[in-house]
Amino acid sequence: MGFAVTSYQGSTPVIGLLSARINSQQELLNLNQNQTTLGVNISRYNQILEPCEALDNKLIEYIDDISTDKTSIVNLADGSNFYTHPIYYNTENNAQTATENLFDDVLTSIEVMPNLNFIGLNVNSNTTFTAGAAVTTSDGGSGTVAITRTSQIGNPFSVIIAGAAGTFGIGSTVFLTGIAFTSISSVNYVGTGQIYPDNTIVTYYPDLEPADPTVDNPYGDLQLKVLDTPVSGLGIANTFYKNSLTDPNTLGNIVDSDDVISSLGTVYTFDTASGSSVKTSIDNLITSIDGNRTNSSTMNGNSSTIKNLKKGYSVNIWSLEKSNDDIQSNITDLQSAIAILEDPANGGPY
Repeated sequence: MGFAVTSYQGSTPVIGLLSARINSQQELLNLNQNQTTLGVNISRYNQILEPCEALDNKLIEYIDDISTDKTSIVNLADGSNFYTHPIYYNTENNAQTATENLFDDVLTSIEVMPNLNFIGLNVNSNTTFTAGAAVTTSDGGSGTVAITRTSQIGNPFSVIIAGAAGTFGIGSTVFLTGIAFTSISSVNYVGTGQIYPDNTIVTYYPDLEPADPTVDNPYGDLQLKVLDTPVSGLGIANTFYKNSLTDPNTLGNIVDSDDVISSLGTVYTFDTASGSSVKTSIDNLITSIDGNRTNSSTMNGNSSTIKNLKKGYSVNIWSLEKSNDDIQSNITDLQSAIAILEDPANGGPY
């Protein structure tokens, strides 16, 4: 035989039933709040967040030190240094190999740029061609000036082309910002590269930290954030990317991120015989970078380990706050229903 409460002292049957449900929901809500289940999880989350922030902040310091050293390399191996210690290669492969050897383990991408040479007889103007200025050729080539250059009438002249596309053939007429230079006498090549920062990418769910109980799935909005102060300590995991590359052994493939990852600058392969002191400085900076990478890798792993513990409390907080919101919404609905059932205009009380 089944058993159920069918009457409630002091209340009509339906109103009594709904009032009892409100009392039950309120008891559950009280249980989740204060220093009970929800309060304990919030307290433990905050306790674990503190070391996560400390580890991430130390990791940020190491990565910033790497970026400082990389910026120094960019400044040492800039266009001015190239023309102080120039070196040109007869093949693109030779230029690429020399660039890889010189800049070792700090490159994100390599671009071999054609260098267009003109004999003095074909140089008919004194003109400054600013880096970034447009370049085209009579047979469909295009690009931009890589390093600012100034031509002098009657003197041999050369210009390096960035982003070269199409043909830059011997004998072609070249238009530099609309000025014609007839008949390329020869083409050789310059090795260049882009240097990007090393980065840690944080696997971050903004609906989980802080908990947003208005969403149905706290994992619905995945964000891949570059580790920086605003997200320090947050997220469920860190992943370290040397040179911002998805695969450190494959140049050119920059890691996915919801934040913009920008190049620190362009470096130019130079003659290391005449520029031996510059090379020594670059070698020393690369050694410093390698040391900070070792520290970064260790700190990155430590942070991820602790963040994995923090994740459990984040999920608990979201689940409990979501439950509380749902309970409160249910209580509000029941209270609205009781008001309708109590109203004599609706035939109540029931």
